[in-house]
This record gives sequence, structure tokens and C-alpha cells, in this order.
Amino acid sequence: MTGHLVYAYPVSLERDEDGRLLVISADFAELATDGADEAEALENAADALDVVLRERLRVGDEIPAPRACQAGERAVPVEHVTAYRIVLSQWADSYGRGAQIELARRLGKGETHVRRLLAPEGGARVESLVEALRAVGWAPTPSVSQAAVRTAG
Repeated sequence: MTGHLVYAYPVSLERDEDGRLLVISADFAELATDGADEAEALENAADALDVVLRERLRVGDEIPAPRACQAGERAVPVEHVTAYRIVLSQWADSYGRGAQIELARRLGKGETHVRRLLAPEGGARVESLVEALRAVGWAPTPSVSQAAVRTAG
């Protein structure tokens, strides 16, 4: 079965006493950034979100599934390579023991190749990540651009 999921997380923006827009995430308490205006705040939020997600992958912390925006929230898309690594990591976790061996078998590659695919800072090429996603039943698509993201409410 092929899965499709757009990786974008909602944030809210609140103006601070200096007039800057603070980015607040209900999903990631550690996400902390701001901007002079909405565009800068959302751009900074995308960068900060990528750092948070890669760190969670690195240490093995939970990454919640993306959810729909509520009224007043803005969607921040995840950089597509990071989203690909999240999906692969979640597949490996759900598969359980032997996931690396199974993925290597499906790809016809060695386990070293698979370890690079699963490593948050691994040197795998995008094409290799896409091939791995297809091997586990996903049809990868690039993240939506910031310009194409709609807000709720």
C-alpha cells in the first residue's frame, strides 16, 4: 500500500513587546524562533523545525504525526529530505528488529547503505532516499512550498 502524507506542522504567531512575531508550536516545545514580520517568522520557523526534527531523529525521540492547522495557525512545511528520513525511521521502528536487514534486502544493497539512509545527518543521496521510500510502500513527493501553504480559519 502506498502512503501519502504532507509533512507540515502548525505554528501560531504572537507579537512580543518589541513588535517581533514569536513562533509557538504546540507540537514541539523546543522550537523557538521569531521574525520581524510574518514571512521572516515562518522562514525562521522552517529552519528551526528542521533542526528540531533532525535532533529528535538523532536521539530517538518521538516525532508526532503532522496535524491539520486550527484557526489562527500557519503550516510550516518540513524540508523534504528530513521528511523522507522521518518516514523511513518510523517504518523501521514499526517493522522492529531486523528492519535494516529487510530494507537492505528490498533494495539489494548492503547494510552500510541502509544505515546512511536512516542516519539523520547521513550522506545518502535524495535518489537513494526516494528508492528506499518506494521499497517500503511510500510514494515520496517534495514538500509544499511556503507560498503554497494555506492557513486555517
